[in-house]
Amino acid sequence: MLWTLVFLFLISIDPLETLDLGGSRKVQKPKEDPRREDVNIAVVYQHYAGRSKSYDKAFKEVIRKINDATAVSSLRRLATRYNFQPVDCILPTGQFFVKEVLDCLCNNVTSNNVALIIFVTASETYDSTTAAEQYFLTAASYTGIPIIAWNADNAGFTFENDLSPYRIIQMAPPIEHQARAMLALLRRYNWPKFGVVTSEMAGNDRLVTAHAEKHDMIGEKYLWIGTQSVKGTQTTVKAPAQAGMLCVNFHTVSNAMFAPRDDILPLIIQLAPKLFGAALLQLRPNEQFQLKSNVSCKSEDGDPYWENGKYIYEHMKAAFVKGNPFHVDDGHDSFFYTFEKTGRLRNSILQISNLRTNSKGEKTWEKVGIFTNNELKMADVQWPGEKANPPQGAADKFHVKVVTLHEPPFITVSDVDPDTQKCPGNQTENGWNGLIADLMHNKADMCVTSLKLNSERARDIDFSLPFLDTGISIIVKIRSGVLSPTAFLEPFEYSTWVIILFVCIHVAAISIFIFEWVSPYSFNMQKYPPPEHKFSLFRSYWLSFRIPDVPKSTVSRLMALVWAAFGLTFLAVYTANLAAFMITRVQYYDLSGIHDPMLNFPQDQKPPFRFGTVDAVPSIPSQSDFRMHEYVKHNKFFRMNISSGIDAVKNEELDAFIYDAVVLDYWAGKDANCALMTVGKWASMTGYGIGFPKNSPHTSIVNHYMLQYQQKGDLERLQNFWLTGACTPDSHSQTQSAPLGIENFLSAFVLLAGGIIVSVIVLGFEHIYCMHLRKPLQKIDPDGWCGIISMAMGKSLTFTEAVDRVQEWRSRTQSLASTNSPQLKRRRSANLKPIEDDVAPRRSPRFLQVETNL
Repeated sequence: MLWTLVFLFLISIDPLETLDLGGSRKVQKPKEDPRREDVNIAVVYQHYAGRSKSYDKAFKEVIRKINDATAVSSLRRLATRYNFQPVDCILPTGQFFVKEVLDCLCNNVTSNNVALIIFVTASETYDSTTAAEQYFLTAASYTGIPIIAWNADNAGFTFENDLSPYRIIQMAPPIEHQARAMLALLRRYNWPKFGVVTSEMAGNDRLVTAHAEKHDMIGEKYLWIGTQSVKGTQTTVKAPAQAGMLCVNFHTVSNAMFAPRDDILPLIIQLAPKLFGAALLQLRPNEQFQLKSNVSCKSEDGDPYWENGKYIYEHMKAAFVKGNPFHVDDGHDSFFYTFEKTGRLRNSILQISNLRTNSKGEKTWEKVGIFTNNELKMADVQWPGEKANPPQGAADKFHVKVVTLHEPPFITVSDVDPDTQKCPGNQTENGWNGLIADLMHNKADMCVTSLKLNSERARDIDFSLPFLDTGISIIVKIRSGVLSPTAFLEPFEYSTWVIILFVCIHVAAISIFIFEWVSPYSFNMQKYPPPEHKFSLFRSYWLSFRIPDVPKSTVSRLMALVWAAFGLTFLAVYTANLAAFMITRVQYYDLSGIHDPMLNFPQDQKPPFRFGTVDAVPSIPSQSDFRMHEYVKHNKFFRMNISSGIDAVKNEELDAFIYDAVVLDYWAGKDANCALMTVGKWASMTGYGIGFPKNSPHTSIVNHYMLQYQQKGDLERLQNFWLTGACTPDSHSQTQSAPLGIENFLSAFVLLAGGIIVSVIVLGFEHIYCMHLRKPLQKIDPDGWCGIISMAMGKSLTFTEAVDRVQEWRSRTQSLASTNSPQLKRRRSANLKPIEDDVAPRRSPRFLQVETNL
């Protein structure tokens, strides 16, 4: 049986020597101190031998400390003005009736003119005992005496929310606070849809049996959250209560024969007089009156209502007291009891309990959370069905008519698989595996690895604060640079080359020729230049590249010097720039990121771009980019792990590899040859965190230290020490000259080959001219004006040129014949000079004559 304990402190100023408590023991009254006002205090509780003594001891101890000025410092002034006197009123054990209530109020409370009633009970039977408690408080409120109450079953009372008309201060947590804790649970676990079950009378005796079990609502798809009246003082529960349910409750002990160490009632007994004393110290001068209620149950003996009690009550609502709402070992000693204008507790400390199944198959309540100051802190919870995740609820049952169009691959129509009786394309996984599954099934307390935070994982496990930022990145191979075949053209822009080759050279050559043709010292605008002077338009062009002949006129020579200076400047600038462009450079695929066109359209590249990632890792989430995922899958570019992916890039089996950014940076920095580089912007930015099972008690502890490490810079130092290698992005640039291979001289060879090809073409034009064009040109230009354009062409059109060519060819033939004759070989040394003398005089006059005539 649950025993109800009710304490009533009586404050009296009557000069009584003894107090007859009507069935209770008589208490000897201390001698009256004439300097202080006596204030009697009363207590009412159900008699229970084993626990009543501890409550009486706690009560008298706090009264003694207040009177001796050894209580808290804020209350020591009370000892100079008041002398508290304790009075007991004990109700019968178990259920009590009207007779016992009237006897306590009339023969003990009112007869001793008390100024305060303190009502304390831990009973939670929610039966006739609760009704009796409410009857006692209602009857006591008719006296106008202020009441401090702490009763665990206050949710079963039918009082209005405002307790001011009853002059009651309720120190037990109200049902409103429990409702706030329930809403906090709904917000934490994202349960937007819920139902509320109430009863006219508090308690849970037949609620689950009559309602929840009947409608199959205690399975793993639902979660029940109860209030204090559901759990009460129970430590074990019998079926059909839902294993895994939660309950919001406060601490109370009522079913122990002797007062245990964690009994809340002795704490309340000592706090109530302190709250009353704090209110007395707030009385203003105009509120000074004798603390004597002078109330009587009989109208002829006194006023039935104490009007001055309202002043004390109002100041009690404004006062506060510091104390523990649980027990001495729970660490809540800094809690402050403050009150609303309604007389109810402003804040409270509530416990979240979880009904678990132990190894013996028993259902026991265990603490898993605390709710105070509108803040909820939760530990690990055993959810219904012994699941690691909270239930998601049952979907609303409704029917929706949907129309669609058969259009593969979005809508595919096929027969059901005869073996599995499922759609052929249904290959969806049935949950997590690996590390996440270990956390979900409580096989591990935490997971410390490169575990990335994402919404899918966060639904099933808890994460710590991220200790490292990461994302998705790309790694490529760095290749040795090769000079471009057009490297010799790169020092200047193409527009500069056009201006030099097709403008400057032509302008300079034509200017020199015009100056030479006009000058009186040269052509003097005639067909032929002066004797011993060879010059023409073509020779002006040759002069633009070299100096084979010197113009005759001064102005032409000046123009030639200007052009030479220009050419020297051009060559100097060109050579200086060419040295910079002839340096070999590193080459790599400079991808912009995961959305680079080379990755999104790899088939369009020549050859197709090859990239891959690790299989079963969402580096390329199929739900975000199905095309890339299918390309990797179709070409079998998936790799089993990161090391095989790195090897594939180094061996040029893949052009790029997509994976976790931090991991790729580590591999690139640690590569022995610095032949790897990460490129592009990070995608899908997230962080690494430590994984925990849902509601793990370790999460808050790890987060606490994680914040400390971040503030001290420890995480950054660890990252620089362990994750940064010798290969940095700057180290990939070339800092020293390297031997140049043949591939670096392709531009020079291209230039030589081009010159040979052009020479062959010019040779062909010469043959065509000599065989087919010379005779027609002689008819067109009988006066030899072509010599102005080209002296060689002019000579080829004259008779003297033809005679000279014949003589030259004969001379060459004779010279070769005489060189090869055996007689000439034997007499070479002796006859060499006569031969020269014989030959030279005959040729020289004619050649000189021909040249002079030309």
